[in-house]
Amino acid sequence: MSKKGRKVTPTFKQMAFETAVRNPERYKGILAAIAPFIGEILDDEVLLRVVSKLYLEGIVSSDGVEITENSTIESISQQVQFVNRTRKADGGFPEGYQSRFWTYVRTLSELGFVLAQYKQKLRFSQIALMLINNEIDEQEAFSIQAIKYNRRSPYRNVSNDFNYFKFILQILTQREKISYEQFIVSTFSENGNVEEFLEIIDENAFRDSNEVEAFVRERFGTNLKAQTILRDYPDVVLRLLVITGFVSIQFRGKVFIYRNIANDEYINDLLSINVELSDDEKTIPENHFEKLESYNDVLLALVYKHREEIPETDGFEYAKKVAEIIDLYELNEKLIVESIGLIGTPKNIVPAFKYIAEPLKLEFYLSLILALKYGKEFAIRPNYKADYIGMPISHAPGNKGDIEVYSKNIYWLIEVTLIRNKTQQLNSETTSVIRHFFEDNKMNEYLSKYLSFVAPIIHQDTKDYFDYSIVRHKIKEQNLNLKPYPINEFIEVTLACENFSDMENYTNQVIEDFRNNLN
Repeated sequence: MSKKGRKVTPTFKQMAFETAVRNPERYKGILAAIAPFIGEILDDEVLLRVVSKLYLEGIVSSDGVEITENSTIESISQQVQFVNRTRKADGGFPEGYQSRFWTYVRTLSELGFVLAQYKQKLRFSQIALMLINNEIDEQEAFSIQAIKYNRRSPYRNVSNDFNYFKFILQILTQREKISYEQFIVSTFSENGNVEEFLEIIDENAFRDSNEVEAFVRERFGTNLKAQTILRDYPDVVLRLLVITGFVSIQFRGKVFIYRNIANDEYINDLLSINVELSDDEKTIPENHFEKLESYNDVLLALVYKHREEIPETDGFEYAKKVAEIIDLYELNEKLIVESIGLIGTPKNIVPAFKYIAEPLKLEFYLSLILALKYGKEFAIRPNYKADYIGMPISHAPGNKGDIEVYSKNIYWLIEVTLIRNKTQQLNSETTSVIRHFFEDNKMNEYLSKYLSFVAPIIHQDTKDYFDYSIVRHKIKEQNLNLKPYPINEFIEVTLACENFSDMENYTNQVIEDFRNNLN
């Protein structure tokens, strides 16, 4: 006879989300990976398939699970069971690989993206489906779900009972900015009382992390480790705040959080929506999920309204913002190239850049280099969503390319990815890149068209696909030049300002090799 878990009496706790998934942009990939299992009952057999798929697609990795070109869900399932055998039961899921699944859907559950319960059918919210189908982008999806969020829920047994995101936005309505140290203190709010928090920061300097730690231990009685209090929990919360588009992160001697005034009207409209949960909806997963779903129509209407009000970014206007960022952080080519080399590590040359999602960092840094090298001659327009000073928030909607460079007669599209996995790179990146390039109606305006695909490594299958595309479209007498680049080679060519001739030479060589092979 199994023991029944005893429900722990709720207490006031520091604001937290799952720390295993620090970068919230990863959640779209997680959703896409588990989407084929929608409607299936999450029993042990199905969960093993789901978790094995997460390993197979590189979302989860372990030295104990070897992924090769020929790996399948079935071939790695025993390894997946073995490496997860010591994981403790969590979230209603048993110990082992089952609780590993919960690690990757805990925050998605809290925010209402999914309903995932052990031995129950997996359900996706409307917003989750729209996100993976590229009908809305990450910023829109997370801002919608954040405004529905409540700290006390079926997934958090806490006495804190308010919407933390609204709390922060209300603070930033009354203060231009708060420091990272003050932000840490905000995560300990017990009831979302804005006036109480403002009084605390007015009466305490919080000059460094030591002062913050001493204060929260005395005031709130926390016994968590210093690393958890000062970094682990607040960093994940701040990353989620950034992807919602609610805040802007800047470094001025220390990290400061500002309200993102570029989204002011949208934020104010969201704040006018009051989501109130009953006790049942705060304790029963199904009721919680359904209640959050009931607000979709009104929130999506706000998304569509503000989409129409946003003018298309002008490339020369962005160049001005880039110049300001370069000046503010005293950047140069050498520092930007060094920053690219640090992607995927905990290090950041500029502390404020820490909160840019990893894939976005590459787009951002390449945009900075392009602006330095070509900004006087060409318009530079990265299509990621940015805050009011030009710092990236989330990826562009699915129907747009990554970075556009253009003049009166020349159009150059740069598509960027950090995907290293051979199968993912070929399946997820190649066709979408070509589609962005050729389905864009404005392409017809330009005499010369160029395309660069940039990734950490270029697999032979990926190269072959782009070479085939060159031949296919040259046969149609379309004036294009393209080349797939490893990151280091693209940087080298860009710093020398030889991109156009390099793409032309590569394209001509592919055509020449094709002719020779035919003969």
